[in-house]
Amino acid sequence: MKYDELITFQPIESIIQLRDARKDVSARKHVETYVISQEMAQRLSDVVMPQLQYDTPYDNKGLLIVGNYGTGKSHLLSVISSIAENGAFQPLLTNERVKAAATSIAGKFKVIRLEIGSTEMGLREIITTALENSFEDWGISFRFPEPTKSYESKSSFDKMMALFHEKFDQQGLLVVVDELLDYLRTRSDQPLILDLGFLREIGEICKDLKFRFVAGVQEAIFDSGRFAHVALSLGRVKDRFQQVKIASTDVKYVVANRLLKKTPGQLAQIREYLQPFSKFYGHMNERMDDFSELFPIHPDYIDTFDQGYCPARYPNKAGNGRTRCPGTSGWRYPGPWKIIICQRDY
Repeated sequence: MKYDELITFQPIESIIQLRDARKDVSARKHVETYVISQEMAQRLSDVVMPQLQYDTPYDNKGLLIVGNYGTGKSHLLSVISSIAENGAFQPLLTNERVKAAATSIAGKFKVIRLEIGSTEMGLREIITTALENSFEDWGISFRFPEPTKSYESKSSFDKMMALFHEKFDQQGLLVVVDELLDYLRTRSDQPLILDLGFLREIGEICKDLKFRFVAGVQEAIFDSGRFAHVALSLGRVKDRFQQVKIASTDVKYVVANRLLKKTPGQLAQIREYLQPFSKFYGHMNERMDDFSELFPIHPDYIDTFDQGYCPARYPNKAGNGRTRCPGTSGWRYPGPWKIIICQRDY
């Protein structure tokens, strides 16, 4: 019995870049291949779509898509931005509930996508430069005032959106940013406080204008100890942003239904193969569906991955027998080829 006899494997794109969604071919592929769990369908239908739409009065806020590396965060950002920009992609959504909810945003936005890389620019400069460049491409002349000549940004966004609606009177403007957390981690105290102040303003203008902001982050920044030193500024941002987390259950669903998809016959073969081992492992019988659907991956691996841990194998070596686990500050004393779960010091 071989793996290719037990798994209906579909090749996947290992890394999805948000910028690729600017091309219709890539955007279409991203939408039609995005697998949606029931829990994610609920979040998209009850949180994301209502926050993005502008036809019905709502306490609109900015959105933060929270997901560790490899959980499909950039894929989700691509799907959201593609549907908002082009209504023709809405029928390609793989979940009927999300497809219906997406009617409120489908094709109703001009979209600006950006990935923040290595830069010393402030967040205000990054966002306003991207806006000015896009407006220039659309034939709209607008420039934000220099930060040293302006004490707030809301009035500038009011003027900007007024000009935008002269050209696109039936559409809103959506800005989608990936890798925001990586950028914020590089900022020292004073620049970070300024960045968070601008982020708060961005969240606030979403309530009154047809302007929407969505960013991808690797962890829930409002609950992170990394930014404890700017807790007051962060608390003000939290009031104007809604976090949407990609959970381990969502990742399991994607793995089972896309990466390791199986037919009913293949699932039956795997259950028959695993059944004799169930008496040796606690709760395996009760979780046989998980073990079968995710085979040959252990279901707990994804929970471990979601927590930022890495499973690694380290053999005892000659001499003192100790080996160092990368990403940790301590030594481990494993038995021969014992599996170690170690938390990385990110």
